[in-house]
Amino acid sequence: MNHRIGKLGAFTLIEVLVVVVIIGIAGAIVVPQLLAPSSLGTQAAGRAVIADIIYAQSDAVAHQKARKVIFDAATDSYRLTDDADTNLVANWIGGAQYVVSFSNDSRFQGVTLDNINFGGTSTLEFDDLGSPISGGNLEVVGDTSRYLISVAALTGRVTIQPQ
Repeated sequence: MNHRIGKLGAFTLIEVLVVVVIIGIAGAIVVPQLLAPSSLGTQAAGRAVIADIIYAQSDAVAHQKARKVIFDAATDSYRLTDDADTNLVANWIGGAQYVVSFSNDSRFQGVTLDNINFGGTSTLEFDDLGSPISGGNLEVVGDTSRYLISVAALTGRVTIQPQ
């Protein structure tokens, strides 16, 4: 019997080191970009604002009482209140007071609110039928992207578009 002993396939030390160096370089380039605020955070903030505007509108209809979304560009935050601005609306998740602060939420680091204008004010108000008192818009701004959120004056339709 003739047994053939073949070579076992293996990598040399040089080949392994080259692969490790390439992976290290790729990691050094990719990881900082993943950790930096990106357009994904800005998009998420835009979606959160839209969801909360629609929630305020729905809450006005459900309780047959006016609701306000009061935006504050200085603190990059907003809150949902009743028509007299005296009571904060309860958050549908957990029932806590409905205040959203981009600067205090790690998901939205680097995202700001800008160019807020609802009939000359920074307050979006819905009447007891869910119609806005006046339409308007605001911008959600990140490091690399900007989104315009608009609320139609008559219908209350909320839209978003990149700027």
